[in-house]
Amino acid sequence: MKNQTDPTDRKFVICLLLTFTSVFFAPIAPAAQTRWEDVVRAAEKEGEVTVYATNSVGELQVIWDAFKKKFPKIKLNSVGISTTAEIVTKVMAERRASQFLVDVVLGAPGATYNSLHRGKALDPLAPALILPEVTDLSKWWKGKHRYVDPEGQYVFVYQSSLYGPPVYHQTKLVSLDSIRSVWDLLDPKWKGKIIGLWPRANYVSTALLFMYHHPQIGPKFLERFYGGEMDITYFSDFRQGTDWLAAGKYPLCFLCRLRRAQEQGLPVAEISPYHFKEAPGIGSNNGAIGLMNAQPHPSAAKVFINWYLSREGQIAFRQANNTIEDETTTSMREDLPANVVPEAARRRKEVDYIEISRHDWMEWKPVGDLINAARQKSGK
Repeated sequence: MKNQTDPTDRKFVICLLLTFTSVFFAPIAPAAQTRWEDVVRAAEKEGEVTVYATNSVGELQVIWDAFKKKFPKIKLNSVGISTTAEIVTKVMAERRASQFLVDVVLGAPGATYNSLHRGKALDPLAPALILPEVTDLSKWWKGKHRYVDPEGQYVFVYQSSLYGPPVYHQTKLVSLDSIRSVWDLLDPKWKGKIIGLWPRANYVSTALLFMYHHPQIGPKFLERFYGGEMDITYFSDFRQGTDWLAAGKYPLCFLCRLRRAQEQGLPVAEISPYHFKEAPGIGSNNGAIGLMNAQPHPSAAKVFINWYLSREGQIAFRQANNTIEDETTTSMREDLPANVVPEAARRRKEVDYIEISRHDWMEWKPVGDLINAARQKSGK
């Protein structure tokens, strides 16, 4: 004969489980929301927040306007600066004068890590993340937050940009069927027919770091490419390289910038990272955020950081990147509306991307030394 449970006992167990659930789980979201509201009130009492940002983050005014609309009681002191290196110079000069003026910085991951983090100028950002939709890892690519620093605390990477070999072609002169691998660029038929920007860390380090560390490309390719084998013609001004390519003087360009030429309808284009058989990369050109230590407005700094990393803030970031060159740039968040993210920027589930923004790939010197040695060998 089977044992039978008294219906009264079953009801008791169900009630006990419901009570346990309500006591131990229900308060989590309200508690986080209450903490967030407390921080916002404290920020409104502080009354202001100061953010330094490189202009390469995007059209900064779009971001600033969105924040001001959301938090009208918090004055935003926004300072747009050309490069992250210049932000570092400004911050360090202020600190030598015992001036601690800035709360948050938006800039390139490499310079933020190498200068501000290593210079002990940042506070841990991870503990400042309060807003539930920011701390919810399911909202982020592959279910995690990304930091450049090995501690996973200081330099938060929010930008997702698609990377491949930085190769551009004159569409009337080059059939892409002949270039399926980056190694095809070493075919003797391209000797003397490639132009390239002479690499400088401030301009092109991310693309070349990607190639240097790429397991399918690596230092050997760069040694051969820059070592005289391809007889590259160098230019120092992006406009010059673009003009040469558009005019058909050369069919291929390495490290060009084509926005102006494409807007004019000239026959130039970047070869899609998906075209090459080598795996594409996901990295961040200028999409890192850091919390300065000794910040003058600690609560307002938290409000800006959490808002900026929220869905609303990252929509504003994406909308601030609205040029042809920005079509492969989006947020590491997974919940931005499809109509905000260009097709070229959408991460493909079937692709095994190489992640670039990591502290052990941030050092430019070995790449620069290799290329300089190769150039000396080539005699150019």
